[in-house]
Amino acid sequence: MWIIILIIIIIEFIVTLITLISIKVNKNNKSFIDYDELEKQRFGKLGENYVSKHLEIIINEFGGYLYNDFCFEDEKGYSTEIDHILITRGGIFIIETKTNKGTIYGNKDDEYWVSRKKEYQEDKSIKNPIIQNNGHINHLKRMFKNYPPKMISVIIFPLADISNINSNVVFNLNDAIDYIIKLTKSNKYSIQYVERINKQILDIKSKYSIPKEKHIKNINKKYH
Repeated sequence: MWIIILIIIIIEFIVTLITLISIKVNKNNKSFIDYDELEKQRFGKLGENYVSKHLEIIINEFGGYLYNDFCFEDEKGYSTEIDHILITRGGIFIIETKTNKGTIYGNKDDEYWVSRKKEYQEDKSIKNPIIQNNGHINHLKRMFKNYPPKMISVIIFPLADISNINSNVVFNLNDAIDYIIKLTKSNKYSIQYVERINKQILDIKSKYSIPKEKHIKNINKKYH
């Protein structure tokens, strides 16, 4: 299993690397494409895929359901993209993957955090992922209409130093997987509960799912 996952990750990395090299070569042309943003999206996708492979191991061992890149739009035209929804007997995990590097600084109530790369003395402002993921959770709960289930927020930084972050919902990858497995092993919820929640998620997906491209357009329309 681990060998297969490693091979998949290596292939994805090579494909992404080739793509990024191609992008850099073409940066000098005057295309309307924002190549910097494209690089960011592709790198973020690689990180999400990496986390997804580890979540799939949990599903294979303990059962449950996993949804990646879950984009949906409500009746008012407001859309949300959730990186991963994991449903196990330990609960419903709403997972946000952040592929920032360097050291992360911030408090749970700050609107923005800082990602600092010491070797470049570069500070980058990022949205507070705790607030961001709580927004995802609240929006998804509203889609359940009646009696929305409790959801567990998990933010994963697979590449960054998060030792300065004081939060019980922010993890590196290994600690996040250990946390999810621990809760899953508790069997707090029945198999019937897992199946019922999955059916509701499938119903939301069938009625309100949108392509990621439309979600990006919605975001651009909202903030520009």
